[in-house]
Amino acid sequence: CLPLFDVHFTTKPHNVEALLAAGARRVELVGNAFAPEVHRPMPRTPQDRERLGGPVGFIGDYERARGRAIEALGRAGVPVRVWGPNWRRFWKRRVPNVRIEPTGVFGDDYARAVSNFDINLAFLRKSARDEETTRSVEIPACEGFMLAERTSRHMALFEEGREAEFFSDPSELVRKCIHYLARPEERLRIARAGRLRCLESGYSNLDRLRRMFSILAAAERGKTQSGAVS
Repeated sequence: CLPLFDVHFTTKPHNVEALLAAGARRVELVGNAFAPEVHRPMPRTPQDRERLGGPVGFIGDYERARGRAIEALGRAGVPVRVWGPNWRRFWKRRVPNVRIEPTGVFGDDYARAVSNFDINLAFLRKSARDEETTRSVEIPACEGFMLAERTSRHMALFEEGREAEFFSDPSELVRKCIHYLARPEERLRIARAGRLRCLESGYSNLDRLRRMFSILAAAERGKTQSGAVS
């Protein structure tokens, strides 16, 4: 059925060539997006920090590479709190400084957790060959300090060291967590710049949809001008 559609949209760069090779007529890459009514700065309170936040946090499912990175942080003395499913099932041994919450957080509590973590980790799913995820824009949109895996897509979304921070391996992750945990003013400056980038660069759901509809409208005009039947 792929040739029956005028345009396909994807958030994954590797899907562009795959869809074209499978018969798609046109494929457009669009970025992941945040929902402004959900992903926004929330009050940083002692109560929400105790209930949901902490020094370093990750919200998401278990994956082996994520587990290794978080274990490296814990063994380096960095306190980490994880919200998400499947972690207890795969966590074979207790790791110091790592607290596993065996459920997800959603809606306003997601935004509260992001706002009440000093550092928010943004891991990518290796099995999906991700270069960015919704988390990549949701965290900065909440004005959370984001420390994400370094990819070309992440670095196009945010300027490293000014709007977000990145790491390439567990040792760099540990170094940057230790560095930024000791520098709250620097974290806040980067977090605020990250949110501003989300707003000014059009990373919201509505902004992404506007671009998609603009592409569709141009495609429809092209069909009309060429005399093609819609």
